[in-house]
Amino acid sequence: MELLDKVITLIEKAVISLSGVCLTIIMLLITVDVVMRYVFSSPLSWSFDLISLYLATLLFFAAVSDTFRRGSHVKIDLFDKLGSVRVRAALEVIGFVSALVLFYLMFRLGVEDGIDSYVKGHVIAGAIHWPTWIPYMIVALGYGLLSLRIVVTILERIKVLITGVQIERAVEHLE
Repeated sequence: MELLDKVITLIEKAVISLSGVCLTIIMLLITVDVVMRYVFSSPLSWSFDLISLYLATLLFFAAVSDTFRRGSHVKIDLFDKLGSVRVRAALEVIGFVSALVLFYLMFRLGVEDGIDSYVKGHVIAGAIHWPTWIPYMIVALGYGLLSLRIVVTILERIKVLITGVQIERAVEHLE
């Protein structure tokens, strides 16, 4: 299980770096577009589609699994102080299994819609015919990686449930 955790963490770190690159590109494109629009009266006609279809999608979905791993996601910690370590672990297993079902379904839907869009040749109409299957696959990548991370977390919580010993995950901070 530790090897799987390390492999997923390595992938998450690579993908979150890609998310940072997307953010940088978005900022540069918007800056160039504004300068071109207001200084030269010649905006980049393709920048909005590129940003909204691909870059913003990648920016968000590349970060979801790493955000979960770091514990930076939104969560309700109402029950964190109640009950024993085993009771909390049992409640977390129930919650994470529920989340896993939801995120796996979203992963599967992303893959299916992406394949369908690719096979049918769907594109966004405009000056550039942007393929629509790419954003679906970006969504699938994000939810697939998150699903794997949740599986590892469930296995960790089951270990806590069995042993009664809390596993403290070292949380990396971005400060």
